[in-house]
Amino acid sequence: MLFYSPEFLIFSIALLGLLGVVHRDEPRKLILLLASYLFYMWWNPAFILLIIFSTVVDYIVGGRMADEENQTRRRALLIISMCSNLGLLFFFKYFGLFTDSLLGLMRMLGSEPSWVTLNITLPVGISFYTFQTMSYTIDIYRRKIPATRSPLDFALFVAFFPQLVAGPIVRASVFLPQLTRKVALRCDQETVFLLLRGFAKKVLVADNIGVMVDAVFAAPDAWPSIIIWIATIGFAIQIYCDFSGYSDIAIAIARILGFDLPRNFDHPYIARNPSDFWQRWHISLSSWLRDYLYISLGGNRNGPLQTYRNLMLTMLLGGLWHGASWNFVLWGFLHGAILVGHRLYTRGNTREVNTHPLVTMLSVMAMQYCVLITWISFRLTDFDSMLVAMKKFVLFDFDFSIAGIGLGNLSLFSTLLIMLAFVMLQAFSVRVGHIHYYLGRISTPSALALCALFGFVAFFFWPLSQAPFIYFQF
Repeated sequence: MLFYSPEFLIFSIALLGLLGVVHRDEPRKLILLLASYLFYMWWNPAFILLIIFSTVVDYIVGGRMADEENQTRRRALLIISMCSNLGLLFFFKYFGLFTDSLLGLMRMLGSEPSWVTLNITLPVGISFYTFQTMSYTIDIYRRKIPATRSPLDFALFVAFFPQLVAGPIVRASVFLPQLTRKVALRCDQETVFLLLRGFAKKVLVADNIGVMVDAVFAAPDAWPSIIIWIATIGFAIQIYCDFSGYSDIAIAIARILGFDLPRNFDHPYIARNPSDFWQRWHISLSSWLRDYLYISLGGNRNGPLQTYRNLMLTMLLGGLWHGASWNFVLWGFLHGAILVGHRLYTRGNTREVNTHPLVTMLSVMAMQYCVLITWISFRLTDFDSMLVAMKKFVLFDFDFSIAGIGLGNLSLFSTLLIMLAFVMLQAFSVRVGHIHYYLGRISTPSALALCALFGFVAFFFWPLSQAPFIYFQF
């Protein structure tokens, strides 16, 4: 059920109507839980059993762990939780990659295995809700939070539908305390513009740019470097608007339902170094990897060599989190190498950071050049096509003879127009500190006029077909 589909509109009206007539907290929570289960079951009803399984296991484990003083038994309980969640994740997401890779290796060694690989359907959002429930048991093990004694509260924490299938990844320490207060519907001008911003990013920007991006990357060897550059920048904008658009919509819907979710993006394309980038991109995942993986591996506590190892392992696993394909591992490796390189540079550089505007601009450009290269490895699963695209991106061929190669079919000029509009709006957003904050303070007549303008633009630029959010596949 896509957020901008007619089915979701009917779902939302029915849910708000029910919550409007029910005023007690526990029945409201139950309505939200059942609505969340219905929302998830819209794709495949059978997979709701996986969410219920994770919910039951981690609720029981969390409660037992909180009551247990023996450290060995606490560790055993944590292992049960980790094995349950990671076992589900491995089987449904990575078992096919493991068997295919093993099959390919055996064939390279001259053996022809007789087994048949399984075609396993990936449950939507499994990477998000498994990480979410694991953070709950890990935090209890670390004695950072108490265990909740309400199975209804915990089930709603796991299955809360706005962020269930594509984040942000919400921790129990953030969500569960909100269930102790009165569940109250709310809506203000800032929330409305946050919702509209999310829809605009996804539908008007990401889906329209995606037409050209998909066509170019389907056969990168057929295009000159200038088109590869445009498509790569287009994909950077597409995936940002697609994913941050989902996050904006999820956060806005949660606000309307009375809950506050953490921000997931903060202008990542103005980052001046890799550390800055990962503090701005997919913040809920990068902070999860930092707190539960990087620090658990030792962080930067045991000298520079182990710090570099921990950075690389964290990014490799972060890349693998995105999908069961070796191109995501390569994507993680490249980001790990960039982080290690930056750490090596800053470790040997004792000078203060130069904040001169020209130096800042050059730093941003250098960082985003690296990010664009990594996006090629993220977008292309075929390594031959990936190498072709990277070669044309890095070794510019200065071939500007773009006439007669079907650019009209690729909507090149409308894509460039949308990309220019995105850059201008991002610059304005940086200046005012997030557009929805700024628009939340303008007068009501001005707000209504902007909503009408959004409707006018949406009428002309609404794509002909619905495209699922990119991160649904993760």
